[in-house]
Amino acid sequence: MQGSTSRETHFRVVITSTAFQGKMQIARHRMVNALMKDEMAQEGGIHALQLTTRTPEEEENRRQKEAVQA
Repeated sequence: MQGSTSRETHFRVVITSTAFQGKMQIARHRMVNALMKDEMAQEGGIHALQLTTRTPEEEENRRQKEAVQA
């Protein structure tokens, strides 16, 4: 957020990573929150972060289901 002119503090983020393999959602969110801790601690930084975390396999399954429904 440093240098940003936006006043937005709430974000939705979708992350697909092999680093999430074998981890529960809470562990995945903790991983991301640990990376974002400095930004979230800053005055006027990120206030709320809604996370969707998937492995590449989960993302592929989601895409396949979406394609079938279309």
